[in-house]
Amino acid sequence: MKRFITSVMLVCASLISTYAKSGILVAQFGTSNEEGRISALDPLFNDIKTAFGSYEVREAYTSPTIRRILSKKGLHKDSVTYALLRMHLDGIDTVFVQPTFLLDGVEMQMLRQEAANVSQFFSMIAIGTPMLHTIDDFKSLTSIISKDECGKKEAIMYVGHGNEYASTSAYTMLASMLHAQGAQHSYVGTIEGWPDLEVSVSQLKNKGYKKVTLVPLLMACGVHAREDIDGEWRPAIESLGYAVDVRFQGLCERQEIRQLIITHLSNLLAK
Repeated sequence: MKRFITSVMLVCASLISTYAKSGILVAQFGTSNEEGRISALDPLFNDIKTAFGSYEVREAYTSPTIRRILSKKGLHKDSVTYALLRMHLDGIDTVFVQPTFLLDGVEMQMLRQEAANVSQFFSMIAIGTPMLHTIDDFKSLTSIISKDECGKKEAIMYVGHGNEYASTSAYTMLASMLHAQGAQHSYVGTIEGWPDLEVSVSQLKNKGYKKVTLVPLLMACGVHAREDIDGEWRPAIESLGYAVDVRFQGLCERQEIRQLIITHLSNLLAK
């Protein structure tokens, strides 16, 4: 009887060991804004944990600056490298890394490099795709945001981060698809890419608009929403005679957008 119980325990231990060898790492850029984290990034992480309860799910913030700021506030967030090494030490040797970035830009390059640097410690590290990766991804996002309410003589300007690389052209594609879906009064601009503020404002001219609503095309509302969109874009557009409202809502505050990322992760796990 004793030998039987021992055998059962060994089998259970083996099953637990096998179960624990697969994990998910959610790679978020992060935000130092507590409200933005609580209302957008935390719900996304919790949704992923709920949807994939059979996996060990961990989280990393890719921005060193944000991690330092949060550390000073007493909140620790792992880097991708540190999170992966901790998973290795915990016996996880297969990791599915799901980024929560909008585009395949600099952050994705850095994520891939960090994963490559520690790949020797794992049987496999598979990296998922950002939210906008295929044409169907663009269609999914535009179908959601094209439903945003727009008043009479009002335009909606979605403002993303942008970059200096070719991937910033995704914002122009998004604007084109919004118009194709009937959202004729919706526009897309970028803080650090193209179209920039000057080009974005020029698109509003001679259209008869009285009001412009600025909507962050960011995962969470943080520094860029407060300092760039509200601090620079709002006064610049107001100076041209428009009434301007800023909608402080990160993309991941919307459950249907969080679901888009979960779908990307589901596709990664199915490969």
